[in-house]
Amino acid sequence: MYQFTTTERNNEKASEYETKAMLYLFGCRQDSRDMDVFIIDCFNDVSGADHNVQRLWDVQSKGVKSLEPRKIGIALITLFQNYISDIEFEHYILFMPKLREMYLNDEDRTYFQIDNFKLQYIDKVRQGLKNEYKRRNDSEPADEDLDNFLQLVEFVIAEEQKQEYIKRITSFRASLRLEEAFYDAVFDDIRNQQTILKTKNIDGYQIMNASEVLQYEKVLWKKEIDALVINRILGMDLFNSRHVPNSFIDEIASLDIEERKDIIQECQSDIAKLLFDKNGRHIFWRFFGALLSYSKAIRLERPRGIAEQMRRDNVIIPKILSEKSVVYLISALKEGLMDDN
Repeated sequence: MYQFTTTERNNEKASEYETKAMLYLFGCRQDSRDMDVFIIDCFNDVSGADHNVQRLWDVQSKGVKSLEPRKIGIALITLFQNYISDIEFEHYILFMPKLREMYLNDEDRTYFQIDNFKLQYIDKVRQGLKNEYKRRNDSEPADEDLDNFLQLVEFVIAEEQKQEYIKRITSFRASLRLEEAFYDAVFDDIRNQQTILKTKNIDGYQIMNASEVLQYEKVLWKKEIDALVINRILGMDLFNSRHVPNSFIDEIASLDIEERKDIIQECQSDIAKLLFDKNGRHIFWRFFGALLSYSKAIRLERPRGIAEQMRRDNVIIPKILSEKSVVYLISALKEGLMDDN
């Protein structure tokens, strides 16, 4: 059995770090592909999970600069209590700003475990955690539990610039230079969605297994974040069949209403299958990045002409996208680009 307890209310800086932590899980780890959903403010600040919530990555974020070892130990308390709980987590991650060089053996590493702390500071981390556990529980933690836990903890140093996390999500080529304000706006959109979920109170609620957490709807699915990003770029809901890009109407103008509906649905379905597939999403973002490199031409020319030009330029087009689906996506991008003028 696992009982949820109310967490502290966060300021703006802490909220930013929680979003960075979620996006770190989303796209900055070798096992990021294994995660399908992010659980907000339930087990911890954020926890990543696979589709059925059978595997869990637990993250405590601490956006406080100049953390010293004792306070690092205090910050580990929620991770430790999850470690000794009835719920099994695969990873325990403390996400934090860069530490002072004096504490570490190798200060250039952004991912490390407890052995990267100098020996005298490992004991301070341990003591900080032990004292915090005693303060909260009026009892001593088992030394074996403390030692085993500290060997498992992963310490991750956050990127200073929040734009870097959005760049990781989209996987655009470095040569594609979008304005930093765009990346900031996408990050803020995601943070706002996360903040809304944090307001749902489940204090005192109990679950018997991890998958039951889904019933409280304090989750963001990876596909929801992908859709949020693509819709921010386009300035429209790509998957709303009632909002068809104006320049795509020319493609289907000669068809009857039912045929139009079928084609729009097929185009949206093709794009969704690619974008929301854990293996296909990287292919989608590479292709969309290639599309963005044609932005100037897309503003001026017909979408079908752009699609033909891309083929002449030997741009790799994902097999799952039909010719009409490519034109539909270009049409949506054209509408977004025209709205920016």
